Amino acid sequence: MGGVIVMQAVQTDPFSWIINLLFFAFIIIISLYGAKIQMWQWLKQIEVGLLELKQMFFESRQVAIDTFKRYGKDEKEVAKDLDRWLDYFTIMPVDLDPAGVLKRLDHLLDNRRNRFQEFVSDLAPQATESQVQSLENTLEVTQVLGLIFRIVRHFYILGKKTGSQILIMQIHMQMPDIMRLAKAYYEALDAFSEEKPIGDGIGPLVVTKFAHEMGATANDYVHEVTREVGYYKVKFENRDVFVLRATGPGGTVGKPGFAVKKIVEENNGQISRIITVDAALKLEGEELGRVSEGTGAAIGDPGPEKYAIEQTATDFNIGIEAIVIKEDEAAAIGVMPKQVLDALPEVIERIKEAILKRTKPGEKIILAGIGNTIGIGL
Repeated sequence: MGGVIVMQAVQTDPFSWIINLLFFAFIIIISLYGAKIQMWQWLKQIEVGLLELKQMFFESRQVAIDTFKRYGKDEKEVAKDLDRWLDYFTIMPVDLDPAGVLKRLDHLLDNRRNRFQEFVSDLAPQATESQVQSLENTLEVTQVLGLIFRIVRHFYILGKKTGSQILIMQIHMQMPDIMRLAKAYYEALDAFSEEKPIGDGIGPLVVTKFAHEMGATANDYVHEVTREVGYYKVKFENRDVFVLRATGPGGTVGKPGFAVKKIVEENNGQISRIITVDAALKLEGEELGRVSEGTGAAIGDPGPEKYAIEQTATDFNIGIEAIVIKEDEAAAIGVMPKQVLDALPEVIERIKEAILKRTKPGEKIILAGIGNTIGIGL
């Protein structure tokens, strides 16, 4: 009898009916509008990131304007010309017929570089050649941030306009990586505008230190073997070492692949080993500044430089190896971190070990330091 009374009380409890109604209403709303609610959340999160990207782009643009106006033109004129240049693009060569594509790509890259230098020289008439190279880097960082902002804005507006859940989901999923990349470029502005060494310059820094240890000075440097690239010729344990790097201290990588090719040809192929030293992208969880060795040409160009090294090594049967220093994006394009700089002695020891173990007295070696030489003198 008491159990029946309790059951009736539960059945007639108005709060249980309210809870049940709310539960079923929630299920119906989620079923009908769950996708739209999810899209609304994604769009809001993308919008927050987009606003941050916009702020980074406009601040980088102002930094570029402030940097350029130091060299002879007023702010209004600099801003007008800079905005025009931020839309500059390069059309990649046709690769449906791959024969000769690298030669055509190299030609296009040379033309692009010429246009960049022409523009920067016009915008900063009082800048030296080294300063022009560094200003190019400042311009490129601003250009990249502008491009990232415009691409994200494009997909945000397109997804919102079409209501495409797939499109919105894709851009939302990529936003964390996009933001990390954009912040790395944004934080690198200080290095480029103030001409400070960056993490990517560890290759040239290592080989310069090696050359100095062997007694070379800036006066021993042979300029312009190829565009913006030269070398020191030093002796190490009765071996001739061509220590090759971009000239610097402006922000340039030069054309080291073609410099390797030219040195090999000038020595009639009598080079026993090519060693390249460069920064490499580390995996998450790996230690910043970790040194690794491998086989092949460590150079991150679009293709022509790497091809020149590989083809030359193949044609003359030259051993080719690489030593890399692990970095993330922020370290590679930002001011060189201490952990990367601290790897310098270990890299030099590995270079010496590679020469002693895999070459013989009297032989010739090319040691190429690959990377941006901004802030790194001879």
